[in-house]
Amino acid sequence: MFERIKKWVARSPDSRPEQADLQAVEAWAMARELGFESLFNDGDFALTGQQAVWSWRLERTEPVRDFIQGAELRGRADVALPEDVAVMLINRPLKEDLEKRVYEQVTHSVQTTLDADLPEEARWLSLYDEVGWSTAPLEFWDRYAAVADTRAHAQQWLEGDLLPLLMAWPTPAVQQITPFILQLQRGRVYLRMEYPHNDVPTLEHALAVFTQACVSAQLLSADGAEPI
Repeated sequence: MFERIKKWVARSPDSRPEQADLQAVEAWAMARELGFESLFNDGDFALTGQQAVWSWRLERTEPVRDFIQGAELRGRADVALPEDVAVMLINRPLKEDLEKRVYEQVTHSVQTTLDADLPEEARWLSLYDEVGWSTAPLEFWDRYAAVADTRAHAQQWLEGDLLPLLMAWPTPAVQQITPFILQLQRGRVYLRMEYPHNDVPTLEHALAVFTQACVSAQLLSADGAEPI
């Protein structure tokens, strides 16, 4: 079902936003005193801001991952985490799709290593174990999977104020099937998700998720976390 819906979105004649949509995004950003930059392609933009002492950047651009159609929303913030902290939260339909690709490559080839054209996220699924904990609601695990270097890092980051935001997307499609990834790696917080239309409610919630992920990551960095 995930692949069929993605193909339908890719065929949609409205997959590129109209100029009015971009103007609505700019007006929303200016009202919140965020930096706004219109990028080269029609409808693409960058937002910049500050969270605590850390600067962040959130861009709507052409996708650089083949599992994203139309356009992607990509965020990055350097929050000075320890370099060895590695956590990826991924929505389940995307995880299942990437695992299928890895399985097919391994079983239908004489290769003993993963192909270089597989996205980095597929390699994470091979490198790290899926982790979970009982204090998160079952509905959360129905929608998402967490893979990490240690369960403690993932739990400390995702619980608290971040988890309710991850469960409260404004549209059902984003909650259930839209490719979505939130990562801690190399001392930074990353967000990557499919975002073919410049609708402000989804953008506003994505920014809330991203900036809260930065706040929660700073708490992890300050407090530390021991493996469970």
